[in-house]
Amino acid sequence: MGQKELKVAFLLALRSLQRGSRSSVILTVLIIGMCFTNMIFLPSLFNGIGQSITTQIVDYEVANVLVSPKSGDRYVTDLDATLDLINGMPGVERATPHYSKGATLKYRQRVLGVSVRAITPGDEKYVSPLYSKMIAGSYLGEADTGEVIIGKSVAGDATVREEDEFEPSLGGVRVGDSISIEYGNGFTREYRVKGIYFTGWSPVDNTVYTTWADMEEVEGKPLDQADYITVKAKPGYTEKFIKDELQQYGVSEKVQTTADLLSKSMGQALQTFAIINMVSLFVSIIITTVVLFIVITIKTLNSRKQIGILKAIGVDKEVIMHNYGFQVIILAILGIILGILITLALSVYMSYNPVVTPAWSATLYITPLDLLLNSVILFIAAIVAGYVPAYQVSREDIQTAMRS
Repeated sequence: MGQKELKVAFLLALRSLQRGSRSSVILTVLIIGMCFTNMIFLPSLFNGIGQSITTQIVDYEVANVLVSPKSGDRYVTDLDATLDLINGMPGVERATPHYSKGATLKYRQRVLGVSVRAITPGDEKYVSPLYSKMIAGSYLGEADTGEVIIGKSVAGDATVREEDEFEPSLGGVRVGDSISIEYGNGFTREYRVKGIYFTGWSPVDNTVYTTWADMEEVEGKPLDQADYITVKAKPGYTEKFIKDELQQYGVSEKVQTTADLLSKSMGQALQTFAIINMVSLFVSIIITTVVLFIVITIKTLNSRKQIGILKAIGVDKEVIMHNYGFQVIILAILGIILGILITLALSVYMSYNPVVTPAWSATLYITPLDLLLNSVILFIAAIVAGYVPAYQVSREDIQTAMRS
């Protein structure tokens, strides 16, 4: 078939769409747009959940590289020397230690068991965005003692009855209130709540933070040990580079990148998300192809009389077939554009209104490659769904088509 015939088929397709039922065109474009949205929404949501969990683990738990105690040891020892060594290495933005201790919080008639985590607030700012998540009061100062910051879920809400709470809390602590903290070693102190934070990451929001200096008073001695050290990489340096550097320069403790940790703790969950995404995409493609096939078949069959007229005046059957094929292609392109616009609108909406659970919050995670791949898949499905009925009808004899 020559270029001239293809041009004729394309012009016939445009004329048919312009002179045909506008409601039918709009409905078909809307169906294709909804099919595109259906194909990309659920996989993007699961990707968003995975990305959200990964980001929160990096931001609030392990940073880019985690230095843990050696096998058989409880703590990272010789802490000052280890921190000096790590902070002096190429590619390291900052390393900061964490030290946690179980404790019981008391406020009025409420009693709550939590973990109290000691940090060095100044260094922590380079590694974690916790300081930017304060919703009331202020962040810890380096030498603060007798003051803590607590998560929103620990503070609780005074307007919610204890039996109606989703999880236990102190029942409405506010900035400036005093709470009693009793540590596992028997040390008890009254603390002033300096600030309340909310990150959306449950393990952190259920934690109480205090300063390293304060924890040394609790332990009654200088702390030259830590549960672990989190290491933030400078821009342009990979986690693996930092890990290799730490091991090469004699950090004898266990060194793991975020990828190492996620492959163990979150690997199975992320693999499950990937399987769900594949199944969802496969089912969506089948549904999309079937729906489009039905819609285009009905549209083509309703035009059989017109096809008979075109044949009667001598229009080649291949021109007729490509005429309806081009109509499907035009509708598919318009539908895909509509679907992309709907998807981007949903992405923007969910960025301001994420899916929030007690453990994590998530938005749609969509990349240009996702949009391109789904567009290509839907485009191919639309062509298949359009050309099959057009091919069948274009080969009917004139009398059969005219009697339809």
